[in-house]
Amino acid sequence: MKPLNLDNSPCSPISSNCVIWQGPDIPCIKLCTGDTVSDVVYKLGMELCNIMELLDVNGYDLSCFDLASCKPQNIQELIQFLIERICALEDVDAAAAATTSVNQARSTSADTLVTVASCFVVGTTTVMTIAEYAQAMGTRICGIIDQITIINSQINNLNIRVTTLENAPTPTFTIPSFTLGCNIGTLTVGSLQFINIVLEEFINDVWCNYYTATGTTTDLINAVNAICITDTDLQLTTGTQFLTNANWIQTGSYSTVADAINNLWVALCDVYQYNSSLTFTGSTTSTIKLDVSTGPAHVFSAKIIDTGWVDLNGFGYYSGTTGSTLVPQARRIGNVVYFRGLLVVPIDDGTGSVLGWNYSFGPAVDTYYLSTTVTPASVGAGSVVTSAAGSITFNQGVSVIPTSIMATGELFDNGYSTNFLIGARPVEIDAAPVTSTILSGLFNISISENKLLTISLPKNAEQNAFSGTGAFNTSHLNYIVSHVIAGDNVPKFDNANTNVNSNTGAGTIALDLEYDATLIYPFTCNANNEQQVAGFRMQLDGLVAYIDPCTTDIPTPIVCP
Repeated sequence: MKPLNLDNSPCSPISSNCVIWQGPDIPCIKLCTGDTVSDVVYKLGMELCNIMELLDVNGYDLSCFDLASCKPQNIQELIQFLIERICALEDVDAAAAATTSVNQARSTSADTLVTVASCFVVGTTTVMTIAEYAQAMGTRICGIIDQITIINSQINNLNIRVTTLENAPTPTFTIPSFTLGCNIGTLTVGSLQFINIVLEEFINDVWCNYYTATGTTTDLINAVNAICITDTDLQLTTGTQFLTNANWIQTGSYSTVADAINNLWVALCDVYQYNSSLTFTGSTTSTIKLDVSTGPAHVFSAKIIDTGWVDLNGFGYYSGTTGSTLVPQARRIGNVVYFRGLLVVPIDDGTGSVLGWNYSFGPAVDTYYLSTTVTPASVGAGSVVTSAAGSITFNQGVSVIPTSIMATGELFDNGYSTNFLIGARPVEIDAAPVTSTILSGLFNISISENKLLTISLPKNAEQNAFSGTGAFNTSHLNYIVSHVIAGDNVPKFDNANTNVNSNTGAGTIALDLEYDATLIYPFTCNANNEQQVAGFRMQLDGLVAYIDPCTTDIPTPIVCP
């Protein structure tokens, strides 16, 4: 359909959707104040169409009148036709009907029942008398005419309003814009941007990323509530409660992400300042030397402390290329002292002093081998102190531990000793050809709490601490302890006549021991007598002593690389 105002130049068209009805509500057509003109015109048009449909004579069934031609062509002709027929039924003409009283008697034909149109049905009643039907139709038609009058008036009013709107200038709308004070996504600070562009850029390029990074509101609230430091917890730097810190937000005021970040910084600064004031120093113990590098890394490194092997005091009489390597030694690692070396009882040089022990190979030298003295040296450096109880204490009876191992006043936490060990002294029993053997003895080596090194003979054990007198040289240990006399022949354990090792017979057998006719002992020696064991040598390896665990000093440590 072509718009009526299509050619209404120079008027500017405006949409009826932009104009509202400000007249009163019209309930019968469901029209309300504030509806758009489009709705008002539409509803009026629909009502008009309904009325025109009701007034369309073709919608009425006039077949009962048997009208072959000249049917009513409009509602006025239809109403006039019905009036004439009603008058005919009442036996009056149109002129007479106009002057007839409403109360005069009607003809009986006016009471004839007829079926009414659907729009005149009331409840379940579908029939009326002709008179009632005509009266109802007249009333309905008058109502319709009145409505048409009202509608025409309203349409006229609307036409005026529409014409006014059509003649009004077209409204314009300008999207607000402003200059950005900061970057928003790809929009740069200082640029002039429309608000819709700013909103789109902010939502898509700023807010969505921000929301993804920070999490949901619930996530943020949970993070705020995850605080683990209370107001009464103590600060590292001051030792006072956090609530005394003016920057700390206390529980009663703490609720936002900003509060959480603030308190995080307060706690972090407290830790940072505390750590910045810390100093780290290494300490040397008896076992470990701890070093700390300078910051900020503060690398801790530990090294084992070890004195290395140090010669014991009182053994300066060792010499020779081999003898000097056999000097008794001690080594401290932590609070443990280890011993090694060959322990040799010094021989009296005839004056009571120590006969030097020169022991070498190439040329072969052993000054103690050719000596026939069995008395230990008892005078001067390196001499020993003997005890009638069957013991010998080295270094003139004083400490053998160097001060590089233990300080002068430092003691072992107890005395330590070995079991009986076999010691030996090489002797020459024939000069042509040179023939040698060894004398044997049993020696218990001990180190006392006050650092005295002592060897004890079986004699020492044979005299029990609870007996006044010991039966010396009576224990079976004497079977391996040498008891020899100068000039006596040397036994031959491998001779056929010797049966002390095994025997072909059984029962009680007389024991025989063959003695060599040419090999003789050069001196007398009872190896169970502390006065006759000079020149005996025994291995010191295996003896271990311990220092009190609380001791932390090592006088001259060697730090291992």
